[in-house]
Parts: sequence; structure tokens; C-alpha cells
Amino acid sequence: MPPSPVFRFIPPLACLILLAPGPPRAAAGPKSKPSARDRGTAAAPPAGEAGPVTTGQLRALSWRSIGPANMGGRVSEIVLVPGKPSQFFAGTGTGGLFKTVNGGTTFSPVFDDQPVLSIGSLAIAPSDPQIVYVGTGEGNGRNSSTWGDGVYKSTDGGATFAHLGLDDSRDIPRLAIHPKSADVVYAAVMGHLWDASRERGLYKTSDGGKTWQAVLQIDENHGCIDVVLDPSNPEVVYAAMYARRRTPWSFQSGGFGDKGGIYKSSDGGKSFKRLTEGLPRKTGRIGLALFAGNPGHVFAVIESDEAGTASIDDVQSRAGGVFKSADGGARFTRLSPLTPRPFYFSKIVVDPKDEDRVYVLGFGLAVSDDGGRTFRADGAPLPHGDLHPLVIDPADTDHLLMGTDGGIYESRDRSKTWRYLDNVPLGEFYEIGLGMDFPYTVCGGLQDNGSWCGPSRGTDLFGESDEKRMNISNRDWFTVWGGDGYYVQIDPRDARVVYAEAQEGVLGRVDLSTNRIKFLRPEPKEGMPHFRFNWNSPFAVSKHDPDVLYLGGNYLFRLTRRGDAWEMISSDLSSRDVEKIITVGSGAETHGTIVTLAESPLARGTIWAGTDDGNVHVTRDDGRTWQNVTSKLSGVPKGTYVSRLEASHFDPGAAIAAFDGHRTGDIHPYVLETRDFGATWRPLTGNLPEGGPVRVVREDPSNQSLLFAGTEFGLYVTFDRGRHWVSLRGDSLPPVQVHDLQIHPRDRDLVAGTHGRSIYVLDDITALEQMTPENLAKAVVLFNPRPARGFYLAERGAVWGNERFGAKNPPYAIVNYWVKEHSPDGAKLTIADAKGATVRELEGPSEPGLNRITWDLTRAKEQRIDPPEAREAGQSNFVAPGEYDLTLKVGKETSKSKITVGYPPGVGPEPPAGLK
Repeated sequence: MPPSPVFRFIPPLACLILLAPGPPRAAAGPKSKPSARDRGTAAAPPAGEAGPVTTGQLRALSWRSIGPANMGGRVSEIVLVPGKPSQFFAGTGTGGLFKTVNGGTTFSPVFDDQPVLSIGSLAIAPSDPQIVYVGTGEGNGRNSSTWGDGVYKSTDGGATFAHLGLDDSRDIPRLAIHPKSADVVYAAVMGHLWDASRERGLYKTSDGGKTWQAVLQIDENHGCIDVVLDPSNPEVVYAAMYARRRTPWSFQSGGFGDKGGIYKSSDGGKSFKRLTEGLPRKTGRIGLALFAGNPGHVFAVIESDEAGTASIDDVQSRAGGVFKSADGGARFTRLSPLTPRPFYFSKIVVDPKDEDRVYVLGFGLAVSDDGGRTFRADGAPLPHGDLHPLVIDPADTDHLLMGTDGGIYESRDRSKTWRYLDNVPLGEFYEIGLGMDFPYTVCGGLQDNGSWCGPSRGTDLFGESDEKRMNISNRDWFTVWGGDGYYVQIDPRDARVVYAEAQEGVLGRVDLSTNRIKFLRPEPKEGMPHFRFNWNSPFAVSKHDPDVLYLGGNYLFRLTRRGDAWEMISSDLSSRDVEKIITVGSGAETHGTIVTLAESPLARGTIWAGTDDGNVHVTRDDGRTWQNVTSKLSGVPKGTYVSRLEASHFDPGAAIAAFDGHRTGDIHPYVLETRDFGATWRPLTGNLPEGGPVRVVREDPSNQSLLFAGTEFGLYVTFDRGRHWVSLRGDSLPPVQVHDLQIHPRDRDLVAGTHGRSIYVLDDITALEQMTPENLAKAVVLFNPRPARGFYLAERGAVWGNERFGAKNPPYAIVNYWVKEHSPDGAKLTIADAKGATVRELEGPSEPGLNRITWDLTRAKEQRIDPPEAREAGQSNFVAPGEYDLTLKVGKETSKSKITVGYPPGVGPEPPAGLK
């Protein structure tokens, strides 16, 4: 697919800052040790009952990260290693923790073996840089934010980490370490975002994290958003206390009375005093900074609606802004009204060598050269907007590192120019779509980064050695739509036609061959009621007529003629609770809307719709009549968000529904199934891990017992339709949010859209589809492989450096087999042509469970003469197209199958003269 120019038609939108919250909930009880719920681990099957497959038996499966990396993702924290400016850690809001030892040329993930990937804060001990503390759970409070499970510690520079407690803290946006004792650490704990909780406030450890003491708490609503220590006297502690609350229909930042604000301790946290002189009485989010040259000079950026609420797009506050104290907090002076979108930013940084140089982070980088009295907005005109951390190298204050919603940036000239580090795939995908071209295109929508498309496999060759050759790079990916990206679908007849959507149902059609676009979102005609569209509105291209699309608002719309015409085919399918239907703000709190759709692939006109307030409806006549089956749902709290509906591939009356209750404080997984059009439902949750709500569920199109579930903390599979679930991480998928899953109907790949680590592909799941009880009972089974297809690769670029993203292609042929018991002799695969002549012999593992052998579609080296183009252009001497016999031998057991080999036009084997 040819690239399309960037299309940013929607300006950055803010979330609603102050709306009426729901009533406060009772405080949750404290938790002393991590449980399966809090740690995101899979629960064991019921006692005495083993599942058909274990996680260990699936370790041979390897996920491919295919990017993209060129748009980045939300970076929540950056910390330089003391004395080594080329080494730093970067924490992300949803994608984990990374370390570079070469100034960002390359990064390594260092937190992927932990159960959560949301990083809120990092701190390296000044007294021992090998000691690194990590606070999980970002404090930015987005509607899409995930959560953490406490504090972690490394004593080997980030090579390994141990969990230290504060399990129910959820969000830890700041850590502060005593400058002389690595055992003394303060943790700013915000607590739950969506409900009240007791484990929030400022906590302190004096024994390196073995025990924690709450040293400053207010109530079940107020947490601590920031904490700083006076480096010259670490007994002096400043803490910013803040209350916030999200509901599915509102967001409140501050406004919980007058207990929030800046607190100071002069005795190492034994006692605290609220600082009031010169400060607003009612505060929201606060960011703190001390001037290193005189730590008694305290800077703060403060959210306050004391003089009335400003517009959410207004970067200036009527009562809040930038404040400074020159006497250790005894009195503050308001310097500037600047406080951009405070719930999401509220970060202030002071140059450690120049007190007049002050930075305030927001949509862009505001810079002051007069100590905070005036600011200019040109600190970062080119980098991605929405800035979170800014780090100044204390040894070279021209050297800055900045984290944004679009990745990591570096400046070497005090913010005049910026270098973009686009070599780590951090994309926060919501939904993805697959094309039917070859290689098939993958498209998806991302948080604050529009919608992008790229190939499932590349045609390029680059890398420093044969072992490290890569095939997909950033230049293979291109953007097709703007705003916050959500659903993207590709016309199955023509992959050059893409349907993409931004927030609030802003749907469009893009013709990639001409770059022509057309907006398709229905707008009410005269006399029609107002339409509501969710921040993440679902749409689908019909499986029965690709000229028809369905789009969910509070009504269901059918769009015909590829979207050029539309009609309403339902009434308002929400509960229509007028107290929860918000019509102001950014749109992120729009409620009472359809959030998931599923069209039956078997019965034309059968469509399922689920809403954000817990309703499930079904029509069997393309919208002429609807049945509300919500009351038939069992075991799911009323009003729980319907995260995904999946219409069965085997029974027109069957569907699967997943529910996600984290927006009301419920993090239990819910998966239900109906086989009678919603009249009755049964649970499929099985042993899915507690604490990991289900984002998406998919039924395999060829094996109805095989289901996949994407959760808050990874991906799970069941081989017995929900009775037993096991992790499907394989050897390479991190425990990231999996927001969407798609199974390619031709290539049989499972594609995961992750919210934090871009897109992963599990190549060829035909083995999983054939893992029936009958096959698993056998000693050895050679599964029927998918057809193999070879093609040529070429070096099509200049010389590459190490600072680049690269992904590998899948093998040309994948041969999967099951081994019940380990064989010390390994496995041997013989490939023969139609005449019975051996073409290739390959060896493979024989571990209990699923095993794989790959084939490059060539004969053994002693049987072929590769053309001179083979090394430079990847044009190997392929075997002839056709069917080949496969014989697998493991110990004394033998199993047979066949594989079909084919090539696109112009690709294929050399003449027989090329054979020895």
C-alpha cells in the first residue's frame, strides 16, 4: 500500500476537568501481600482438574513485534544515571521500562518479566547508582490509563527487579530517595483512579522497601501526586496532595474540599504542615521543583478552580498557575497564571544552574528566562505535543531529555532543537484491521497518534549480519488519519481503500491511490435528535456486503455506498440516564453510547450491539426490530461496560460478550456466552486471572473450542471454550494491555493490537486450531501446516546505523508438531517431492508440548547452486511450487503431513540446471 500524507485534521482535545462526580465509595481494605488479582497472574485450574494445555507447552510460540516505532507512545518518566549522561531509563505509561547505555542509540526492555508495565516513577540512589526504584502506575489519570501494583527495586542497575509492596497503590507518580541513604525512600501514592481507596498518600521506607509507613494521609480520596526532598537537608520534605476521580461519564480533578495542597515536613516525615500563605485555598494537581543552587527556593505549578473553572483548552488559570517561595514555603508569590491542562501535566522544572530558566510542560514546552514571570511557548515547536517528564543533565544543562505522548526527545542546545528517538515500538493501539493483500496490511488507531498502516512482512533487507537481518522498518509505516485513532478497517476487495476513525466517531474513507478523503460520520438532519458518539465509537465493514458499514453512536447507523449514504436503524440503545449523559467537555466522558458491534458471519442481518452502560441488544432483521437481552445476563454487575461482542462462526444464535468493570472499580474478568440469541447466558471466564479485565475476546473461525482473550495484563487462550485458560505470551509477548485481536482469514495469523507496545503477530496458528483432545492424546502429531509462500527481498536503502527500529519477517514455511513426552534424540523432519525424492532434512526440538521447525523453501546446500543475487538480493534458489510430503520422526514415533509451496508472479525456482 502506498503511503498517504499525514492528515491531522483534529486539534488536540482535552478531557473534562470538573464535572459532578458520583458519590464517594467506601474505602477498600488494605492488602498485605500480592495476590493473583493484584499481580495479574493466571489462576490455577480447580483442584484435581487439569487443563488440556499448559503455558509451558506453548513456549515454542514466538511473537513478532512489527512496530511501528515512528510515532512513539506516552513516556511518563525519564531518569539519568548519575555521572553517566549516556545512560538513562525511560518509563512509559503503558509499555514498560527501557534502558539505554549509548545515549538512546539502542534501548533494551528491562521490566518485561514483571506482571505490570505501567511506570509512574523512577528514582536512582545518588549514593549507589546500581540501586533503582520503580513506582508502577502512571499518575496522569487518562481515561485509557492502566494501573500498577506497587514499588519495585533493582540492586544491579536494572538487570533484575524485586517487588516491595504497596500492592493496592495503583498509581505512584513520584519517588524521592535520600541523597545519602538508599534505604530511605518516599513514595507519592495516588491510589485508585476510578474509586476511593485507603492505600494512598505519602509513604516512607527506611529499610530499603521491606516495610512502608504512611506518613501523610488525608482521606480515601486524596493521594500524593509529587514529593521532593531538600538535597542539602533531606529531613525537609515537600509533598503535593491531590484528589481526582473518574467515572464513566465524568472526571473531577481537584474540588474535593480544601484539604489538598502543598505540605512540608522538617523532621523526615514525622509531622507535616500545610503551606497556605500566598497559595489558593482549593487546589487540584500540583507539580513541585526546588532550585538546586538554593533548595529553599520552591517552585510549584498549581491547578485551582477557586475563582471559577476555566475552559479545558485554556492554558491559564484564574487562581492557579506558577508560584514561587524564596523562604522554604513560608510564603508563596504567584508569578504566572500558566497551568495548561493541569490534570494531565502540572510539571515544572528549574535549571539546576540558572534559577531564571524555568520550564512548564503542557501541550508544548513553555520556557521562562525571568524566573517564571513570563513564558514563551516555543520550547518544543516540532516534537509531539503532550509533554510529561523533562530531565536536565546537571553536568551539562544544555542537555535535555523529554518524554511525550509521542515518545522520547533529546536536545543538546537547551531546547532550541530536538532529536527524536524513534527506535522503540511504544504505540498505544485501540483497535486494528487487516487487509487481504499480500503481504497483508495491518492498520490501527492509537492514543493521540492518529491511525497508521504497515505491512505484516517487509520486502527489505538491512542489518549488520545475516543473523541480525531485518525486513520491516519505520519507513514501511504511514499515517492515514488524525486525532486519537480508534477503529480502522480495510476494504477486503481493495486494500487501497481504508476506513479510519478518530475520537467521537469521526469516520472517514481514504483512497490511498489518490489520497482523497471523505468524512462519513452521520450528522443529524433537521428535526432529528442529537447524536452521541463515544470517544471510542465502533464501526464495522459488513461481512456480507463490503459496501455497507455499521457505525455505533447512541443509535446504530447503517452506511451504504461505502459510506456515502446513511440511515438510523435503531432507537437509542443506551439506558438514557440523563444524569450521566454529558454534552460538554472534550468528549472523553460522553456516555450512553454503543461501544462494541458484532455482525454474524453466518446470518445476514443479525447484529449485536453493546453499550458503555451495560446494555446488550440483538437484531435479526438488520435493525428493523431489536431485542434487549440485558436482563438475561448473569453474574455481571448492572451497568458494566460491554468491552467486546463476538458473533459465532458456527451458530447464528451464538455470541460471546466480554465486560470491563474497571471504570466502576471492578477489575474482575467477565466473559459470557449465549447460544440462543441472548435468552440465556453461561460464563466462560474459567480461571482467567483476577485483576485483569477482559478487553477483547475472539473465537477461532475453524475451531469453536479455541478462544483468545486480550486482557489488561496480557493474552490468554482456551482450548475448551472457556473452561481453562493459559497465558499465550510464548517467548516474547510482554504483559501489556491487549486491546484488540484479529485472525487473518487467509494466512491464519493472530495479530494483537497492544496498548503500549504497538503490534505483535503470532505467525500461523493452525497448530493451535488442530490441538484437539484427540490430537493431544497422541505421542507425536505433525500438524497440517498452512501453505508456504516465498518471495524475494532486496536492500533498498542507504547504509543503516544502529539507531533504527527493525523487525523480522516470518519464516517462509512453519511446521508445527506436538510431542507428548521428551525424546533425547530430538526430532527429524524429512521433506520429499512428489516423486519421493528427499528435498531437505531438518532437525528440531522434541520438548513436551508444541514444537516448531522452519524451512526456507530451499534444498540442502549440497544440492543447489545459489545464484549470485542470493546474498545481495535475498533471491534464493527456491524449490519448485507444488505439494511436498512431510515425515516427522521423534524417537520411535512417526507422523506425516503435506505442505503446499507457491510463489507470487515473477518469483520462483531457477531452472533445473541450477541443481547439482
